[in-house]
Amino acid sequence: MRRCRLGFRIRSACILAISSLVLGLMSVAQAAAEQPRRIGRLLMADPCPPNNLFEAEDALTTALAERGWKQGQNFVWDCVSAGGRLWDLDKLAAELVARQPELLETQSSPAIHALKATKTTIPIVMSTPDPVGDGFVQSLARPGGNITGVADLGLDLAVKRIELARELIPALTKVAVLERVGGDATYYKRLEDQLNRAVDRFGIEWRVYPHQSRPEDLEQHFRAMQQDGYRLLYLIATPFTFGNRKLISDLALKYGIHMLSEHPQFAQDGALLSYGVDNDEVQRHMAPQIDAVLRGARPETLPIDQMTKLQLVINLKTARALGVEIPPDLLVRADEVIE
Repeated sequence: MRRCRLGFRIRSACILAISSLVLGLMSVAQAAAEQPRRIGRLLMADPCPPNNLFEAEDALTTALAERGWKQGQNFVWDCVSAGGRLWDLDKLAAELVARQPELLETQSSPAIHALKATKTTIPIVMSTPDPVGDGFVQSLARPGGNITGVADLGLDLAVKRIELARELIPALTKVAVLERVGGDATYYKRLEDQLNRAVDRFGIEWRVYPHQSRPEDLEQHFRAMQQDGYRLLYLIATPFTFGNRKLISDLALKYGIHMLSEHPQFAQDGALLSYGVDNDEVQRHMAPQIDAVLRGARPETLPIDQMTKLQLVINLKTARALGVEIPPDLLVRADEVIE
């Protein structure tokens, strides 16, 4: 009888031990399955959030949260930033790819080139003005390869922006362009073609003022524009100009230069006028593709989302400071007027 009870105890103990082991293994497997999904983020100018992982409350993070991806819970940013230094991009792209995140995200043509140069097969979700023209994808409808994302229309609006500027300054004949030395040659060539179309249409001339992406050097260029008689600056939206937009706006105002640019944030921070897509809106359009890839979709099957909503923003405060009278019909057409 006693042996029988002992055997029963031994068998029960074994069963309990095996059950505990199985439950333990299941818990480990479940914990592994619940590890946050890592998205490798290659930024050009914006600093990475603290610890490269948390507290990035931008429009993309918010849009992902609306789709169930909670930062710090089921996904994290694995972020590196070039701080505006293009020459660091190749090294940083290789470093980011070596970490083997599940997905790569960026909003800069040079950064996309750098990621492609690593020959990675990790899915890439990007935004850029012309993904087909830059050779990133085969077509908008069928990207092919490992890249999808958003086409943000930045390049195709140069002539329209000049047209808007002429409504403000009917006597406009000269347009200055700040261009980074060693910048994206493909982008600048296409912008040059656009500006030449404006020359043919409006009879203007344009001139490049090359810069080295050093904030301390910017003032000399504005001084030169003023001396050369260039009253309008067509400001190209780059990581450098975006990150220094307040400084650039202040210098333009100081030297009496009327500044025209692409994204609403430039006019909101002091440019006279901006016309183009809102970068926050671009990020919101990237979220569905990131969501789809994280849920198993292949980038080659996800069409490029082409932006269609454009915003005209006029800074009335800057206009008054420059002595520019905004035509009433232009004010009515504006999506936002900064008082």
